Amino acid sequence: MAIFLILAGTVSFTYGLLNILGLTKTDVSKDSDMDKKLMSEETRYFIGRYFAGIQLTAAGLGAIALGLIIYFSH
Repeated sequence: MAIFLILAGTVSFTYGLLNILGLTKTDVSKDSDMDKKLMSEETRYFIGRYFAGIQLTAAGLGAIALGLIIYFSH
């Protein structure tokens, strides 16, 4: 279980970091019509790139930390 958490956390952290750095494409043209009506293109881009990237990075670090705690507690 601990190894799985560490691997999943590493993948999540890496993808979140790539998202923040802009190395993955953020396509706002595929957003729903409701999103297009409620938010500007810049806001949707920010949410898709930075907000989601920060959440993925934080979740990855948390999963890695939890995996390490579980691994070394045995």
